[in-house]
Amino acid sequence: MSPLLVKARPGSTIVEVTPESAGWTHVGFAAHRLAAGEQLHLETGSRELCIVVLTGTVTVQAGGQTWEHIGNRQSVFEERSPYAVYVPLDTKVSITAVSAAEVALCSAPATTHRPARLI
Repeated sequence: MSPLLVKARPGSTIVEVTPESAGWTHVGFAAHRLAAGEQLHLETGSRELCIVVLTGTVTVQAGGQTWEHIGNRQSVFEERSPYAVYVPLDTKVSITAVSAAEVALCSAPATTHRPARLI
């Protein structure tokens, strides 16, 4: 499957491209829609993760840290940078939508454990 042919779909998972589904070696990508109050829970396993807040506002918990009410864009076309959170391998993650939000999950294999942090 060509990753260029992956199209957005309705529902909470906008798109999901794994290294296996795309024939890639490393990078994975997913984007999710969350209604206000909705949560997304995951574990990074052997991959590191960058959570990018595309639109809306969320609270992220990862690696014993919490970043509350991050994100301030109503559209990905606004002229401001998005908030992002780096999450290392072997970490539980919880994303809670404070308002309706869209988040991107970008992942890659990792072997070194670094601290989670707000970018």
